Amino acid sequence: MTQAHDHVPPGAGTNPQPGSFAFSPPAEGFTGWLALSDPDGPIDLARLFPNVDVRVETSSAAFSEALSVVEPRLVVLIAPPAGPGDLQRVASWLGGHDESRAVLLSPHPSVAARLHALELGFDDAVDLSSDPMEVVGRLSIAGRRGPGTVRLSDDRIPVGEGVELDRRAHAIRRDGHLISLRPKELALLEFMAMRPGRAFTRGELLKHVWHDAVGHGRMVDVYVFWLRSKIERDPAGPVHLVTVRGSGYLFDPPKTPAADLAGHGAAPGGWPAGPSNVNEPPTQR
Repeated sequence: MTQAHDHVPPGAGTNPQPGSFAFSPPAEGFTGWLALSDPDGPIDLARLFPNVDVRVETSSAAFSEALSVVEPRLVVLIAPPAGPGDLQRVASWLGGHDESRAVLLSPHPSVAARLHALELGFDDAVDLSSDPMEVVGRLSIAGRRGPGTVRLSDDRIPVGEGVELDRRAHAIRRDGHLISLRPKELALLEFMAMRPGRAFTRGELLKHVWHDAVGHGRMVDVYVFWLRSKIERDPAGPVHLVTVRGSGYLFDPPKTPAADLAGHGAAPGGWPAGPSNVNEPPTQR
């Protein structure tokens, strides 16, 4: 399993007091992933992401100290040992670190904790009982985000290869040409494109996009079908607006040019490029 990192600065004693923590940041800085996790828990981040510099702390105190001196690209909280205080700590930290991302992984019964994390501004909150490929895929999506990632104020959002959602024009631009959208097509695409990597059930989409109007999950399927015909190169084999088995739908944004240049291995800076479709094989179309 992933081992905790002990960072002892020069001159420190070789036998620190129990519970004490001394952290010496690398000379060139640290831009990997910082996690709060049980090293004997169900997720071994170092094994799952061998091309990423993953640092794991096993206590809230050590994790908090590390977070105060480094600027990780991705913060991963795994409960247990992560608790409510850790959620608040990371949420406050994110307020001053726009280029960083955060994900909570928690046991299946911890629905309230996952919802609370999303309310606090976490990029994702994942059920640990999910298919392992989905867990890996969603962490990969969060880890790929960085400078240039879509923000709420962006007027144009990439939604496919050569396809952008133009929020000002209330349409999509495909290869430079405007294509009109039905009002609910626009609302559904905008809602999902601004929350990449999150799986939404049909019921959740009915609530947020149709605002609890009387409807059936089949209506969501129809609108997804229409959108795929407009944003996907191959609507029969979608790679951006994809089905998540047992959940609903998830938007996986197109790769940035930098990611495309990375080839089949790690992206620039050692970040994993991830599978070509992070939702396979757990997804069905």
